Amino acid sequence: MLQNRIMAAISFVALVVTSAEWTQAQTKLPMGAHVRLGTTDFLAGSSASAMAFSPDGKTIIWQGIDYGSHFTLRHWDVATAKEINRFIGDDFGDFPQQFSIFRVIDNNALLRTSANGLALTDLNTGEERVVTELARGKPSWISPNGKRILTYSTQGSWRKRTATARFVLWDVERSKKIRDFTHEFQNVPAKADAGARLTSVAFTPDGKTFATSWIYLASGPMLTARAGQVVSLWDVASGKETSLDAAAGYNLHFLEGGKTLACADGQNAGGARSTVDLHHSRMEIWDVAGGKKLREFESSVDWSGPLAFSPDGSLFASSGAEDTEGSDENAVAVWSTATGQQVRKFTGHRGKVRLLAFSPDGRLLASGIDDALYRENENSPTLAESILVWDLQK
Repeated sequence: MLQNRIMAAISFVALVVTSAEWTQAQTKLPMGAHVRLGTTDFLAGSSASAMAFSPDGKTIIWQGIDYGSHFTLRHWDVATAKEINRFIGDDFGDFPQQFSIFRVIDNNALLRTSANGLALTDLNTGEERVVTELARGKPSWISPNGKRILTYSTQGSWRKRTATARFVLWDVERSKKIRDFTHEFQNVPAKADAGARLTSVAFTPDGKTFATSWIYLASGPMLTARAGQVVSLWDVASGKETSLDAAAGYNLHFLEGGKTLACADGQNAGGARSTVDLHHSRMEIWDVAGGKKLREFESSVDWSGPLAFSPDGSLFASSGAEDTEGSDENAVAVWSTATGQQVRKFTGHRGKVRLLAFSPDGRLLASGIDDALYRENENSPTLAESILVWDLQK
C-alpha cells in the first residue's frame, strides 16, 4: 500500500525546483512543446508503466518503478510544470502488471491495480483503500462508467488443443459475476505450437461491446515467431463472440462512439508474421455493426508500440515518426485516422517514447520515455525530460 506521505515534507530539495532551474527547463523547450515536466533534480533510473491526464486536463499522473525499485506515483500541474506531490510504495507487491487498470477520476483520485486488488488512491494525501479484490493477480480492465471489471484467465492444454480463454465481467460494487465469455481456439494455424498471447482489450464508450485480440506464436530455432492473429467482438448482453478477419490486431481502439474499430499492428508485434510485411506497420478501420473493413493504411513506423487516440478519434499518436530516412524512433508523430497520413512530428526526447496521452480536450499531447529521467551521463549539462507536453494548436 502506498505510504501516506508527500515527499516534499521529507525532502524539500528533492521535490521543489529552484526558480532559476525551473525557468531554464521551460525556456529550452523543443519546438512545439508546451511544458517539460521534470528536470535533472529528479534523476533516477526508473521504468514508466502508465500516464494520464486528470479529467479537467490540469494535471498529469505518472506511474512507474523508481528510487531503488520502489513503486512511485508522481502528480504534476500542467500549467506551472511543478510537481504537486509524489507517493512511493512500500514493497515489490505494488509493482504494476501488464493489463492493469489506471484511471484518474474526479481530478483527485486514481483507480489502479495494486497488490491487493483494485485500489482508489487519493492524489492529495496518498491514502488508498481497496475497492475490490477481483482484480488481484489477474489481467483486468474497467468499463467506461467504472462500474464493471473484466478479468482474464486461460485453461486447458495448448499442446493437446484444449486451451480456452475466459473473460469474466464483474459488478464492482457488489463483487458479483455478471457473465462469462469463453473463447475456444479453433482453426489455429498448424505451426502455432507455442500458444496464443492476448495483446489488447478495448471497450466501446457505452460499455455494451468489447474487443479482444490474440497473436498465435510458433517456436523457432532462436526466436518465437508470429503465426497469425485473431480479433473478436463481444456483445456484453448476450455473450456472443463475432470474429473479424483482421490482418492487424496488436492495438485496438474504438472510434466514432463505438461504430468503428481501429486495429493496429507493427514490426515488433510478437515477432515475425506471415500476414503483414515485416518492414511496415498496418492499421485497419472496421465497421463494428457490419463486420467489414472500411479502409487500411501502412507506415514505416512501428505501430505495435504505444498508441494514443484523441478524444474525438480523429487523430492518433505514436512512438516514432516518419522522416526522409524511414523513421525516427525517438520522435512522436500525430496521424489522421481518416487518411493514415502523418500530420505532426515532435522531436526532443533522447530516448524511445513509452507513454502517450491526449488531454481530455484534445489540445495537448503528453509523451514520456521509458526512464522517467534521462541524460547522456551524470555530468551532462543537458536537461533531462521526464515528460514533454506538446501543444497541438501551435
